[in-house]
Amino acid sequence: MILWVMPDSGDRSKENYASFISLFKKENPSVDISVRVFTRNVLWRRMFTIKHPTHEEEVPDIIQIPHYWTALLVREGVATNLSELDSSLSLTDCLPALKDHCYQPGTKDIFSYPWWCDMSALHYRADHLKLVTSDPARDLSTWKGFLEICEKLRDTFKDVSGYYPVQNSDWRGSLSMRNALPCVWGKGVDLVSSDFATTAVGTKAFKEGLRSYILLALRNYMPILRERGSLGTMVSGKASMMISRKQGLSTFGARRTTRVRTLPVPATGAQSQAYLSGMNLFINVLSQEKKNALKFIKFCAREDNQKKYTSMIDVFPAFEEPFYKLLASAPQRLVAYGNILSSARTLPNITITGTIMEILKHILAVCATQIVEGRFTQAALDRALDQAAKEIEYLLSIYEG
Repeated sequence: MILWVMPDSGDRSKENYASFISLFKKENPSVDISVRVFTRNVLWRRMFTIKHPTHEEEVPDIIQIPHYWTALLVREGVATNLSELDSSLSLTDCLPALKDHCYQPGTKDIFSYPWWCDMSALHYRADHLKLVTSDPARDLSTWKGFLEICEKLRDTFKDVSGYYPVQNSDWRGSLSMRNALPCVWGKGVDLVSSDFATTAVGTKAFKEGLRSYILLALRNYMPILRERGSLGTMVSGKASMMISRKQGLSTFGARRTTRVRTLPVPATGAQSQAYLSGMNLFINVLSQEKKNALKFIKFCAREDNQKKYTSMIDVFPAFEEPFYKLLASAPQRLVAYGNILSSARTLPNITITGTIMEILKHILAVCATQIVEGRFTQAALDRALDQAAKEIEYLLSIYEG
């Protein structure tokens, strides 16, 4: 059996997958399972070729995907209907916000199953923030306050070489659409309308929300397109704050001298928003190992294994009981996630969501390059977003109309 996955824990991915697979093998010694690790970009491209593999290509049995890819894979006919494989399969215990991303849109047929999830938040070094504010929760509750704190921090640490107020959590060191989403949502708009007929990408509110995030780079509060880890990191003391998922924060747990606190992402509008991302597993329709593949999916969803794997890679369980048990037993800084979850939002489970994110990722990549080269203009960004809106609405008319 072949499992295609993403590098969930960076350079420790191979080690962690081997450890987790060994647990499955102990319970299922007759099942041979091999793991292939691909980046998200490579996996995205592979999604369009696995339906018709050449005779030289291997056929994966189980594939890990961002949960908003489910609708696309159902439309492409590459995902197995898990409800037909096992009519008792249920999402009753799954976190409510993740359920819709498992179904074929418009039905209750399960085509992918939750594995783990994560959500965005603002993390800060307590020792740094106390130098510029007596009440971080108050002063960091709005985006305006967040930018003002950035300015104060930059002035406070002006003599520290390589210092930036905000660490860039994007693995490419670029501008991240996933981190920009809470800024956009805070302006009261979404990627697509509730009837999936139009997009807000070209609207004034969307542009304002995106600019709020881009200001971090424009004002040099956050490094972009620089060698990753060379400067502007919280661990080194050369950054004070970071907007990111929970993943990776265990680094600070090992450093008792570095206290990190967690707050909701500063609000660009009436209230804070958070991006809830989920990772699901689906079974390839071409798999000859569907029975064993379903065993593995159920193994991953079991409470004890949810706890084991999510602790390995520093993310959250996708099911309610292990999720809330984690919060109950976690350090104080993680308790905030209980409130963050209540305002967290997901991307829509529609056919073109993955394509929309690729379009916006490209626009931000161009912005990052223009900022570094000193030729960024808001007018150019607005034109790119207007053009993207036309492309997105054309795709909506074809696939969702």
